[in-house]
Amino acid sequence: MPCPRSRLVPLLLFLGANAGAAPCSFTPATLSGERAPGLIVGAEVLLPEGSRAGQGVHIRFNGGLGLVGEFDAVRAARPDAAVLDCRGAAVLSPGFVNAHEHPAYSYAFPDAHLNPGYVHRDEWRLGTDGAQPLPIPEPIVYARDNPRSAAILLAMELRHLLGGATTIAGPGGLPGVVRNIDRHDRPGDIELYDYEADVEVFPFSFQAVEDLREECAGGPAHQFGHRAADDLAFMAYVPHVGEGRKASCAARAEVARYLQRVQRRDRRYALVHGVATDRDDYAVMREFDVTLVWSPRSNLALYGETVDIAGALDSGVRIALSTDWSPSGSFHMREEAGCARRAASAAGVALPADALWRMSTVHGAYALGLEDRLGAIRPGLRADLVLVAHAGGDPHDAVLTATHRDVLAAWVDGRALLLSETLPESLGAGRCVALPGMAPRACGVLSAFGLSPATFIEHVANTVPVNDAGRQAPCDAPTGGRAPST
Repeated sequence: MPCPRSRLVPLLLFLGANAGAAPCSFTPATLSGERAPGLIVGAEVLLPEGSRAGQGVHIRFNGGLGLVGEFDAVRAARPDAAVLDCRGAAVLSPGFVNAHEHPAYSYAFPDAHLNPGYVHRDEWRLGTDGAQPLPIPEPIVYARDNPRSAAILLAMELRHLLGGATTIAGPGGLPGVVRNIDRHDRPGDIELYDYEADVEVFPFSFQAVEDLREECAGGPAHQFGHRAADDLAFMAYVPHVGEGRKASCAARAEVARYLQRVQRRDRRYALVHGVATDRDDYAVMREFDVTLVWSPRSNLALYGETVDIAGALDSGVRIALSTDWSPSGSFHMREEAGCARRAASAAGVALPADALWRMSTVHGAYALGLEDRLGAIRPGLRADLVLVAHAGGDPHDAVLTATHRDVLAAWVDGRALLLSETLPESLGAGRCVALPGMAPRACGVLSAFGLSPATFIEHVANTVPVNDAGRQAPCDAPTGGRAPST
């Protein structure tokens, strides 16, 4: 916010008086006629080419990224900009890109009958082959005149934002908080989804096991119908494929069909879940530039196994992390990164922090065909950023393992939606309010949906908390057992 130079010294003295609690100093922008000078953030910055200490990142007034470089050089080039100087005390990262979620359902806790014994997703969805089905939560759809739906979806998005994600791909959500990605199919989608990707839950059939039963028994190959969205080659295709154990004939048949399709080379392709994939599949995926969108917690919680992570990495497959949904997946991306690290370790693979960070940022953006818009700190991309306190050690690990107390700020499209109480409220996207169990304040989001802290808390009382992952599904080593029958 513009401020006369006469106010700079008092403000800096005020922050200095609280130096024990404030890792950053803030200098307001100077008045400069009609210009909107933006904000320079000084910190250690995570770039695609590596970590760089002592950097400056210019957040433009239009929500884009401007200059990125050595702090003093950026400040000299933009002398009127506000400055948040956190050098030596914080790391600035692009926000995580969660390439696969189901936001409309991701408010619900795992069911008591969740178990890792299912062979294919049709078993827990439909009770196929006598398996015990799991209840599907009622979808929560945003409606302007429904404060309950707005509160529940806002809690879901704040949970993901607090966990580091500034972008979520999947149907649902609400406008104006995290960046939502899906197709524009219905009225209201343009307001809700910032960018498009062809996210598909049922690319072959709603009941693949049943449709493929004769084929899997040695009969003729089943012919699936034409997809209505086959003509959307201008956007990335991100379907669920091979969501079942490697022993599942139906899951393997899905993978085989899909990897034939990608050889058209007509668009960007990703493959969500892919539990049934193997090293031969990874060779094809590498050749045809197919990103594997990996949700290890949900895979392990439902199927007792996940992808052959060693095989995928050895084959050079690009991997993006994602949470799937709260009924079986991680409650946010930092929890997913921790689960990925444990799942890889169980397979004899050590996943370094910078690799997990890439899976959570640049690879997620690439999977969605949006690497020229988000997922990295680069001039011209959107200012979707997270700033976390850092007292030393691996800066990538600091971002991946930060607790809510470490979160200093989170910007989406240049708007600070989360802001530490140690930073001035003028940096926020609107009025900042404290919420129970959450160290940073939420700025400009409750009032946007007509919610007070009290009504927000009332509406979300029985949903997944904004900041408590205690009841999420387990991230356990492979089991190999079978699901109970009905």
